[in-house]
Amino acid sequence: MSVFTSQELVLDSYFGKVICEPNWKWSREHKPFHDYDLWYVWDGEGEVSLNGKHYHVRKGDCFLFRPGDLTSAKHNPQRPLTVTYIHFNTKGTAFPLVSLPSFVHFDPSEFHEPYLDRFVHVRLTGAYGHNEEAVMLLRLLLLMFERQTPGNQAQGDPARRSMNRVMMDIAAHIIQDPGRQHSIHDLAKQAHLSPRYFSLKFKEIMGQTIESYIIQKRIERAAYLLRLGMNVGEVSEALGYRSIYFFSRQFKKVTGTNPSEVRL
Repeated sequence: MSVFTSQELVLDSYFGKVICEPNWKWSREHKPFHDYDLWYVWDGEGEVSLNGKHYHVRKGDCFLFRPGDLTSAKHNPQRPLTVTYIHFNTKGTAFPLVSLPSFVHFDPSEFHEPYLDRFVHVRLTGAYGHNEEAVMLLRLLLLMFERQTPGNQAQGDPARRSMNRVMMDIAAHIIQDPGRQHSIHDLAKQAHLSPRYFSLKFKEIMGQTIESYIIQKRIERAAYLLRLGMNVGEVSEALGYRSIYFFSRQFKKVTGTNPSEVRL
């Protein structure tokens, strides 16, 4: 379970996405923060000093400033920082948030930036339920922040993590449309790999051949459709089988039961 889920987050009026002014800087080395500030860098170049530690900041860097932190910051006027900042407080014990790091660099594969934009948008518009939605978005952002800590990231070198993401994307594509007659050539092309190398990497990462994975996901979908009340012929047709008998044999081979035995 995430370390902060038990805490109640309390938003305040300081939030936004801004391009910092050419002469922008801040200095709180003698007047510490009194609240939390999630501070994300979209673009630009600058420097942050946090409790005596210095950071050269760039796109993707994210800080979680806490009450009591002593900080200063400045940027290159030729490459001004664009940042989103979200100030908030908590009710209850502060320990869970204190246990998080002060700084992470977001992996580009994360989907945090739409959440940052949505947070600002929903608070500015003040639509019905905006505070509840904003709190949920902040929780998601903190979860993603927590995920970037070394102990919570996928193991291995960056190239392997990148290949893992590619194969997971292919697997998700198959699950999304299990009735399609997926070809190895087309899937490999989607992954920007040769068919042979794609097949080898898919088996290495997913633990089974691409052919068996496609069949497994098609049969899992078939079982679900049968439980919804579709008959064997309807399911066989829906999933692209030309023969109901071939479908039945494949279903039994994968599941150990006949499709006609599946009930609601």
